[in-house]
Formats: sequence, C-alpha cells, structure tokens
Amino acid sequence: MSELNDLTLKVALRSDSGGYACKKLRAAGRIPIIYYGKDLNKSYSLEEREFRQLMRNSGGTASLFRLNSGNGEDELALIKEMQRHPLTDAILHIDFVQVTRGQELQTKVPLEIVGEAMGVKMTGGILEVSTNEVEVRCRPSALPTSIDIDVTNLDLGDNLQVKDLPEINGVSFPGDPLQVLVACVGSASGRASADGDEEGLGDETDNAEGEELDSSSEEAEGEEADDAEG
Repeated sequence: MSELNDLTLKVALRSDSGGYACKKLRAAGRIPIIYYGKDLNKSYSLEEREFRQLMRNSGGTASLFRLNSGNGEDELALIKEMQRHPLTDAILHIDFVQVTRGQELQTKVPLEIVGEAMGVKMTGGILEVSTNEVEVRCRPSALPTSIDIDVTNLDLGDNLQVKDLPEINGVSFPGDPLQVLVACVGSASGRASADGDEEGLGDETDNAEGEELDSSSEEAEGEEADDAEG
C-alpha cells in the first residue's frame, strides 16, 4: 500500500466565470477549478504545469490535496471530477470536493496488482482484472493513495474479492465483500479448443441424426412398395 500523499496546490481566486474567461485561463497555462462542499462553493484556478507534476508524484487522483490560496489555512480537498479534451488530453476543468478534518470520507482508491499469478505462470491462464479501483472509507489522515492486491497464489479458477483485501488500520471497504476484483481464467487457446470440441460434437450429432432419418425414410419407402404389390 502506498502511504498517504498530502500535496499542496497553490490556487488563485477567480471572479470571472463563463466559457470565455476559462478559455483565457487555459491559454495562460492555468486550469479553472471549482472547490465545493456542504456550505461552500469557490472558483479558483491553478497552474497546469505544477498540477501535472504533483499528479505524477502522487500516483493518482485519490491523493489528498491542500489548496493554498494564500489567505489563511489550507483547504483539504479530493478530486471529484476532471474533464479532459477528447483529442489533446488537455485538462479543461477540475472539481474538488471539500474534506473536513477529523471526519470520515468515502472515495475510490486505485488497486495495484502485485506478483504473477500461479495459474498464469504454470498453466498459461489469463489474469482478468474486473476493476482498477475500490471504494474505501476512512479519515483523511489514513487515506492510502493505492492498495496492493497480491495475485501470486491465484490458480486457474481462483479469484480475489473485496473481502480478500489486506487489513489497513483505519480503513474500511464499504462495498460488496463478494465483488470480484481479479480472477485467473482459462487461456484463450484453451477456450478456442473447447469451442472446437463442442462444434465437432455438434457435427457428429447432426450426422447421426441424418443417418437415422435416411434409414427411416428407406424403411418407409420399402413398406409402401410392399403394400402396392399386395
């Protein structure tokens, strides 16, 4: 598990809103952001270069950020939503949600796959990852940036569920304990072979049914001929 990553972002209050004002900010290398909570809604901007550097260092959007506007105490926040340009991948806008010190929060944390599954290494299976993140509940000071999930002992047909995640002091997993996170399944070649066997079995069944129909038809024709002669 990665340790808590508490990162400070310098933000500037912005009074202008709307598409034109946001476009001017982006042209100047800044990202328009909203910081909101139960009783607040503030419009800020931050430097894109600084944000990208912190994101690389933090390892993901689950990090706890301190928004520093230069006016008093830093404001704790988590990224709720980040909008990107579909073609250039430029960051267009970020929504930060308020985090209250001492109170539990609920958010999603990335899963990090550790090790090589036995079923993959020994019998050519495939590691099937159902989700790349998991819901956690904890206090801000206990928030992990990621959670390791060790797949070393997974054999063919085995899986790891939410209930199999490692115990972390101060962190709980509010989701379905039986939700499958990762599984070791049969290889693609094995499935193709099995499908081929099923198709072959189907052909043999069709041939056998065809032979029975031909035989029944010949018997019926013979009986009709005997009746005609009689």
